[in-house]
Amino acid sequence: MENLLIYFLKANGLIILFYLMYVAFLRKETFFVSNRWYLISGLILSLILPLITFTKIIWVEPTPIPESYEEAIPITYSSIEIPAQENPVDWSLILTSIYAVISILILVKIGIELVSFFSKVNKHNKQKESEYTLVQTNTFENPFSFFHYIVINPNRFSEEEFQHILTHESIHVKQKHSIDVLLSKLFCAFFWLNPMIWLYRKAILQNLEFIADNETFQQIENKYEYQKTLLKVVTHQHDLSITNQFYQSLIKKRIVMLHTNQSHKRNVWKYATILPLLVGFMLLFQIETIAQVKEVVISKSEANQIIEFVIDKNTTDAQIKEETELLKKEFGIDLKISKIKRNSKNEIIALEAKFEDRDKTSGRISIKGDEAIEPIRFFKEINENGKGNMGFDRNNISTVFAKMKANDETQTIEIKKSDNGESIYIINGKEYSKEEMKDKIVELDGAIEMDENDKTGKKIMVFKGNSTISDEIKTIIYLDDKIISKEEMDKIDAEIIKSVDVKKGDIKKEIRIVTKNSNGISEDTEIYINGKKATKEELDKVEREEIESVNVNNNNGKKSIEIQKRNIKTIQGGSWKEVEKEMEMSKAEMEKAKAEMEKAKAEMQKAKAEMDRNKSTKIIETENGNQSVIYGGNRLKIPGEPSVKIENGKLDIFVNGKKLNNAEDFLTMNHDKIYYLKVTEKETNENNIIVIKKIEVKTK
Repeated sequence: MENLLIYFLKANGLIILFYLMYVAFLRKETFFVSNRWYLISGLILSLILPLITFTKIIWVEPTPIPESYEEAIPITYSSIEIPAQENPVDWSLILTSIYAVISILILVKIGIELVSFFSKVNKHNKQKESEYTLVQTNTFENPFSFFHYIVINPNRFSEEEFQHILTHESIHVKQKHSIDVLLSKLFCAFFWLNPMIWLYRKAILQNLEFIADNETFQQIENKYEYQKTLLKVVTHQHDLSITNQFYQSLIKKRIVMLHTNQSHKRNVWKYATILPLLVGFMLLFQIETIAQVKEVVISKSEANQIIEFVIDKNTTDAQIKEETELLKKEFGIDLKISKIKRNSKNEIIALEAKFEDRDKTSGRISIKGDEAIEPIRFFKEINENGKGNMGFDRNNISTVFAKMKANDETQTIEIKKSDNGESIYIINGKEYSKEEMKDKIVELDGAIEMDENDKTGKKIMVFKGNSTISDEIKTIIYLDDKIISKEEMDKIDAEIIKSVDVKKGDIKKEIRIVTKNSNGISEDTEIYINGKKATKEELDKVEREEIESVNVNNNNGKKSIEIQKRNIKTIQGGSWKEVEKEMEMSKAEMEKAKAEMEKAKAEMQKAKAEMDRNKSTKIIETENGNQSVIYGGNRLKIPGEPSVKIENGKLDIFVNGKKLNNAEDFLTMNHDKIYYLKVTEKETNENNIIVIKKIEVKTK
């Protein structure tokens, strides 16, 4: 009941607001059609806007649960006579019932008028016209219209007056003004207690007459006679309130408005005066504030403490700000969330997060995409010595995790100038030129930020995304001298490949793929080599360096290709033994070239298999609900543990109690059968980095 009363008050308030703004700014303007839509929109928005609410979330600190003590009080029973109480009168129910009864009576009156109208229409002669139905009566009531009916006594008016009235009422019919009249009557039935709704209805009826008068005035020739017609029907009989009356009790205003100059177009700004008030209404009354407890969870066990912060697609900027401030204040963890992007639903689709604590342990994660993100968990485990793991957990990606001290050379890049003025980058003690740095592999794309260590003065180059720098050689793939991606290479049909050439240098590795000459040539195309008809197989045997010219013909839809080869080199002079010797040398070179091609093909297959392995990501879900991730081809991330590289000789993996001879065999086994996966041995190296040494695996 309370919610209904609040809605009723808000709707009435908006009706009053729309009416007052109409009276103050629009009533005297000649934008009659625009005023019609303003008034109708005001009624509709008064019903809709109170139903629209926005939610504002306020994050509050979790309230500690105090210990409570209860004092035992002896309970005694005695016979106490309780006087009978009378039920109080429910005045709210009584007033609501009275209001509803009056509304129903008004609706019944509207229904009676509808029945009376159609009864009257059925009793008189009807004449069907193209745009309306004319009902001729013999009563002395004023002419009126309702939807497509026009009711008039033609005997009361001259021929000219009769035509003026028909023109006026037909405009009501064409523009369906009866809808406005009926709608305003229904609003009066539901909001009858608000005096403004009756004035609002009067303004709607008045504006409809202004519309009909204005358009009639433009269509007729004798404007003076039209005004006399208005005055002739001043005295009128009982009329139905649901109809458009040719006479309204505003004859003077209607005649004055007919002679009013048209409003200037610049006055349309007045319609916008309602917008700030509607915005104020929404801000004051339609914002619902909800208090929620922060999501930083601190769980304690006998041995350690875990600090967690979960970010999902619906996490707000205000929540992120408060959570990061709490982590900084309470635990000394500097967690920064930046580059947040949201979709049209205000869901997070991209972000970058990085952290650093008092011990200079740091890490980062970068997520990009078009879909809403999966939940990301930031965690820090604190053991009894005050130390522990820290990082991010998220399905289908690896945890970007690093430990760094302020003076750790392995995480810094020192920049020096060479003799020629170019920069030299010293990474992990190894020098790289500017050109060599371009070919270094960084796992995640991103810009490079420059910073300077406050203590040492060294310049630091920070790679946004994953800060891991790899010495792995960059691979560039060419398809017929055009650079393509690894994904595009995977899609190449092996049938169209003529040769593969692999060149491996100190920095780059090039794979050059050459397609067959017949690639793309349809079966019905005729091929000519040096004027002689040839097959596709013969065309593929021609080296591209031997081709001097190519001419493509299309005669009446029949295609042909003419290829002219360069002059063939011949062996001249010398003895037959010398010719034979040269042929043997050429044969040996061909065999050598063939062997190199086979070797290149094998390297390509190996490279393709390696790329397939690197681009795949596998999820291992164990019986305890944890999800471990195999990524990058040979890296494993177990929740709560640092990432480990599956490499034979550096890691021991036991499957069902038996040690694998080659740890890398773990990568090819059926991971769907694994139900137990746990790190059972690890150590901390000289750089204070945790290294996993042994993993236990159990399968079904």
